Amino acid sequence: MHTTMISCSLCSETVDRDIIDIHTGENCPKRIVTCDFCEFPLPAIDLAEHQEVCGNRTELCHLCNKYVRLRERYNHEAGCNGIQDSTVGSSRNVRETERNEGVPRRQPRNEYSTKRLLFSIAVTGGIAVILGSMFLQKKTDPSEMH
Repeated sequence: MHTTMISCSLCSETVDRDIIDIHTGENCPKRIVTCDFCEFPLPAIDLAEHQEVCGNRTELCHLCNKYVRLRERYNHEAGCNGIQDSTVGSSRNVRETERNEGVPRRQPRNEYSTKRLLFSIAVTGGIAVILGSMFLQKKTDPSEMH
């Protein structure tokens, strides 16, 4: 018995005529499939890369008001009870928690940084150099005047 080989119209692979329907419907890398997350049609060969990016997009869960990755949406919806969980949250929640717990914040600039800036700007302007130097002069305490 002799089998007839034909070329796939999508990927040009040579396939047995008896299984061409299976090839084009299930195995062909160029067959069109849809993304599980956005339902965008694309070639099967590109699906994994597309879903890697697409699945990392987030949508707001209207039950608990949290952003959930699309790849985690179904599991989240199955277990979501509409109560905000304080153990996992958006970065906005984390920052607010850090503020409330007294996490060290960036220290305010010292008193000379603004003066140095004024001096740097004044250097470019001839007579303004004199003005800049006056700003940088340290005020003398009246008790040190002796």
